[in-house]
Amino acid sequence: MDVTDLRDLQWERNLTSYSSGGAYLKASMPAAQGGGAKRYLKLSNYDDERGFIGFESVYEYLAAKLGIYLGFAVLDCDLLKARIIHNSREFITYVQVTEDFLQPGRSKVPFQRLYELERLTGESRLTFLRCNGFSARADEMLLFDYIIYNRDRHSNNLEFLKNGDLSLVPLFDNGVSFFAPYAGRRSEIEAFEVLSNKITNNDFGTRYLKDNLGLIENRALRLPVVDESLLRDRLLGIFDKDEDFPKWHQDMVMKLIVKRMGHAQTLLDNR
Repeated sequence: MDVTDLRDLQWERNLTSYSSGGAYLKASMPAAQGGGAKRYLKLSNYDDERGFIGFESVYEYLAAKLGIYLGFAVLDCDLLKARIIHNSREFITYVQVTEDFLQPGRSKVPFQRLYELERLTGESRLTFLRCNGFSARADEMLLFDYIIYNRDRHSNNLEFLKNGDLSLVPLFDNGVSFFAPYAGRRSEIEAFEVLSNKITNNDFGTRYLKDNLGLIENRALRLPVVDESLLRDRLLGIFDKDEDFPKWHQDMVMKLIVKRMGHAQTLLDNR
C-alpha cells in the first residue's frame, strides 16, 4: 500500500464529525474544489509511549466493505496508509477516511438525545427504534454486530438525520470489532475463540451479541451465500503483502467472519 503524506494535518480527540468525540485521534479535510464532501479521518488506538498500537482503522474499513458486500446499510469508508505527525513525532500508520453524510438542509441527531427526549416510560432503546419505523434496520444491526464481533454499539454511535422526517444514518463507528482488544498481539489473536460470546458495550438488546440474534423479529432475514475467495479479495486485496497487516492477521479476520456468519445463519434457520 502506498504511503500518503498527511503531515500537515492536526489531530485531536474531540473533533466534531460523523460520530461523537472519543478516544481516537481525528482530523478533517474540507470539500475538494469543484465538488465532493468534507472528509473525516480517524486513527487507531494511540499510546503516548508506544505510538499507534491498535487496528481500529483497519477494522472499520473491513466492516464497511463487509457490510456493503452483504447488502447492509453500513457507511462506506476508505483506508490510507499515511505519514503523519502527532506530539512532534512522525509515524506511518493506517488512517480511516469517511465522507460527511450530512445532507444540505438536514440536521443530525444522536440516537441517545432523541431517545431521552421522545421515549415512552420504560421503553428500551431497541423498542424505540422499532416503534419509530426502523425495525428492519434494527434487525440488520443486531446481525451485523454479531458477525463482526462489535464490542461498542453504544447509543452515541447511532445517528438520525432530521428535517421534518427522520432517517437513520448507515452504521458507523464499527472499528471496535474483530480483534480490537488485542492491539495486534499475535498470540492472543490466534488463541481467540471466534465463536465466543463475551459481554460487550452494547446499548441495544442484551450485552451479549449471540443472545441478540434471538431478538431479530424478521423471520425471513437470511445471509446471502458468500464466495469466500471473492469476499477475501474484496476485503483484503488492498493489503497485498503489507507487513503491517500480515497474512496471519488477515487469516484470523476471515476465520472470524466465516465462522460467525455460518453460526448466525444456523441460529436464524433454527428459530
